[in-house]
Amino acid sequence: MEEKMRILKMLEEGTITAEEASDLIEALQSTDTQTTLMAEKPYNKRMLRILVDNESNGDKVTVQFPVGAVKKILKVTGKLPLPEEQMQDFDLAELMEAINECLDEELDGDIVNVTSSAENTTIRICIE
Repeated sequence: MEEKMRILKMLEEGTITAEEASDLIEALQSTDTQTTLMAEKPYNKRMLRILVDNESNGDKVTVQFPVGAVKKILKVTGKLPLPEEQMQDFDLAELMEAINECLDEELDGDIVNVTSSAENTTIRICIE
């Protein structure tokens, strides 16, 4: 509600146009809806996403699993099918343990977010 009042105040002061105010309020409502939908989504239906972007050679790898499937895979095998050649600088056993802990605590958001400037590689592991 406070954000809407700030937008209306900016409109009143002439800082933004009516169209810009409308767009901002619409964007706020869209964000509120997405947040509500995310909160209502059962944890096991959320996705574990692994994103690897190597800018030096153009490789982009995206792996995603439903959280419920990840829990079962980790229980049975103790690891996930990850792009190991892209993640050779990581201790994969420690990474699996961190992912498992996040799943047990039903955490959302980034688990790992690493950028290597030497290799122009970004690795992001998150639950959304």
